[in-house]
Amino acid sequence: MNVLIVGCGREGSELARSIARQGHAVTVLDADASHFDRLGLDFPGRTVQGFSIDRVALERAGIATADAFVATTQSDNENIIAAKVARDVYGVKRVAARVYNPGRREVYERLGLATVTSTSWGARRLEQLILHPHVIDMEQIGQGEVRLLRIQAPAAWCNRSVAEVLDGSGVICALARNGKAFVPAPTETLQKDDLLYLSIPNSRLAEILALNPNE
Repeated sequence: MNVLIVGCGREGSELARSIARQGHAVTVLDADASHFDRLGLDFPGRTVQGFSIDRVALERAGIATADAFVATTQSDNENIIAAKVARDVYGVKRVAARVYNPGRREVYERLGLATVTSTSWGARRLEQLILHPHVIDMEQIGQGEVRLLRIQAPAAWCNRSVAEVLDGSGVICALARNGKAFVPAPTETLQKDDLLYLSIPNSRLAEILALNPNE
């Protein structure tokens, strides 16, 4: 996957390093070249100096061939403008933006833009929005040994019972289908487009993230 990140602050640099470690091609765009020092000498991706809302700079950074775009500058307005340009002008499929003012989040999401406001887990959530948009990591319990997730039912689980899919090492706490939520019985058969609320051990997180709702 080709990922373009604008803004190389704390969250942008953390996100870039994490995604690059997973083997994705990452380009980071920032107006201040000194910010690229945060990436470290071993960063395998590209860096491009330029402004996030400058289309010439965006094109030098490869936005025309980007599979995903994340705006993490220090300006809410700049992030939203850049995200809308990525989605509406260049047709980037996966777009997310960092928003510092929580009061603006609802307005931006009405525009169809995925946003993150929390400073404590912003980079982690942005990564999930880009790499695993069908999964929401809702909560870590204890010291992170247990995770609470919301996921779209993976294709591999459809037409199988609740009891089958997790083999006892996890629980489907709730299921939402056709706008209604309920606690499923072990014999409940999962369907395409079901939203599942899972409690799983952290050791199964990578396995769940790898599941695809469309394959």
